[in-house]
Amino acid sequence: MNDHNERTLPVEPMTGVRVSFRVAYVGAGFSGWQFQPQHRTVQGVLKKKLSFLMGREVSPVGAGRTDTGVHARGQVAHVTLLNEEEATRLERALPGMMPADIEVYGFQRVTADFHARFSATARRYSYHLLFRREIFLPNTWQITRSIDRQAMDAAAAFFPGSHDCASFCKTSSLKDNGNVCHIDLCAFEWSADSAIFHVRANRFLHHMVRIMVGTLVEVGRGQRSAGEIPEILEARNRSRAGLMAPSEGLFLEEVYYSEGEGS
Repeated sequence: MNDHNERTLPVEPMTGVRVSFRVAYVGAGFSGWQFQPQHRTVQGVLKKKLSFLMGREVSPVGAGRTDTGVHARGQVAHVTLLNEEEATRLERALPGMMPADIEVYGFQRVTADFHARFSATARRYSYHLLFRREIFLPNTWQITRSIDRQAMDAAAAFFPGSHDCASFCKTSSLKDNGNVCHIDLCAFEWSADSAIFHVRANRFLHHMVRIMVGTLVEVGRGQRSAGEIPEILEARNRSRAGLMAPSEGLFLEEVYYSEGEGS
């Protein structure tokens, strides 16, 4: 429902020129991607700028609904515009209208049936861990206790493949039509005092990556064994998995599409 004190803008057209683009953002200043009238969100900021630029209501559709505090380097969005003139205006003007914590880039004309979310074939996330305290590196989960890296590697090796990942999902977000995810990458990239966890799958459940990371950290701390991962997956019960890692270490890195689609 529109606020009667605000100008009502025409709604975005159903047909026209469809454009996809990539969005990078620092999640700390946002209550996630999804538009919320009372909160600052990435979709909300983009919608306001796009609507001003086009003189009518234009709302971007995103590939994934990242949570509060989660970052992105390769979020993908699409909009449908009236004509090529609007598409050119979008590409020239929108980047310069962004606040300091959002960047838009990689504009591309796509087919009318392209959908940033439903056309995606896979998504890749990274999660950043730092094994010391450092106040100038806020976008990491900082862990000062000792970690068994070999145990975490062994535990991560159980995830690739197709699994019902209900144990690694917020219970209220489970789907009636199944919770199977096909994971084709799940591994740590280690350095002297930090690590990056890489995971790619055809789909992700709500909070899935953060619960995976929290569980793997518990393995690294010796609170559970690497061999428990298959049992946790089989249980399909959130209470069997570990803690949920903080949002600040999580990045949406890339969204994948069939050849010739997307951005």
